[in-house]
Amino acid sequence: MLLLGSYLSQFFPVTYADLEITIGRPTGNIQIKRFERRVREYLEKQEYDILAISCWTSLSYKATMSVARIAREIYPDRLIVVGGYHPTARPDEFQTADNIIDYLIQGEGELALKQIADSYPVRKRPPETQIIVAPSVMPDNFVNPKWELIEPFLRAEFPSGIRSVAVFLSRGCPFDCSFCMESLKERRWHPYAPERAVELVREAVERLKVGVVNFGDACFGLRPQWRKEFFQRLIDSKPSYWITFETRPEFFDEDDIKLLSQLKVAIELGVESCSPTMLKLMNKTKNPEKFLEDFERTSRLFDQYGVIHMANIIFNHPGETEETLKETFDFIDRMINTSNSSLTWACHGYMFYPGSLIERDKGRYEAEFGTVIQEPSWWHKDEDQLINSRKVIPSRDLGDGRVDLWKQMLKARDEQFRSCVTSEAFHFAADTYHPSWRTDPRY
Repeated sequence: MLLLGSYLSQFFPVTYADLEITIGRPTGNIQIKRFERRVREYLEKQEYDILAISCWTSLSYKATMSVARIAREIYPDRLIVVGGYHPTARPDEFQTADNIIDYLIQGEGELALKQIADSYPVRKRPPETQIIVAPSVMPDNFVNPKWELIEPFLRAEFPSGIRSVAVFLSRGCPFDCSFCMESLKERRWHPYAPERAVELVREAVERLKVGVVNFGDACFGLRPQWRKEFFQRLIDSKPSYWITFETRPEFFDEDDIKLLSQLKVAIELGVESCSPTMLKLMNKTKNPEKFLEDFERTSRLFDQYGVIHMANIIFNHPGETEETLKETFDFIDRMINTSNSSLTWACHGYMFYPGSLIERDKGRYEAEFGTVIQEPSWWHKDEDQLINSRKVIPSRDLGDGRVDLWKQMLKARDEQFRSCVTSEAFHFAADTYHPSWRTDPRY
């Protein structure tokens, strides 16, 4: 949202709000009523011509529709524009009989929003909801975040300051992982130039006084030349803050890792599974054996150079069976049969999202594996949506109450996970992914 506002503020006055933080995401009837009351109080005090709502993921669908309905009641003549992954995946769910929403943007929003704003004084509201397939934003139109747009919000909501900030140094992802919504957007990877990326990071740290910067890119560091130049320029800037980012394990060679060892970094590796069968089902790689070899090689190099890293693992993806769980845990057991490792494991259950390859091919998983998506439209329910999005029986093999088998297998290895890592990796994992570790005397 900040990048959208920063781009548009070159041409129009922009006001920024983050209702999810100031009010909260509603998960039940009482919270929804409170949310709607607070939204009405907020909007009644605002002067605007265009309300642009980010329905970033399906988790924001109910809130987005509530905000749009309230805004339409208060200001019948103002424009309402909605963009994000969910409207890109399911535009029909925003098209109502009374045309509450004027424009739906599919894809990246900057250029489309400017076009809408440019034409507003002449065209006003369209007679029915318009769907705009937006052009991708190329580096020529990239802007640096305009931090002054959010500073009043930060002072009000975080009077003691914030610990970390996410910045985006590139856009696009050429991969088509089955569980992800990113493939709804253009697949080309295009970054800020390395020198500009370093300047963006420096400015974020200076303005916000944070101790951690997360690179939020969907596919960080795809090109080796860009990656190495960026790391070297970052080293030359002598940062004192921590850096985190997620990337693919096969990207990194020893030269990358030598550079990273000169920074305070914690790297998330998007491994997703250690089962060759599941990696193919996830569309993560066409050569799962090579992918896992690359992960192990990269992880051992990170250990050698003392670079903290985490393996992100998704369990209960459609098609998961007891056999694929065994494949993953056999691989994990080999990786944790060591000491002084810098590797920790960030494991979570699969979440079903519309627009993903799994949704587009749901019938195949149901017929072949017996997969059951128990809440296929969970974003419509007035319940805890995070919980409902994970209500998936991955296969016939893991039905009948066995859906939590992966949690049992994970818990059985908890002590070994703790004991095999360095003190620095242990503390970082406890502070980020494993709060239960904070009761350990070593913490």
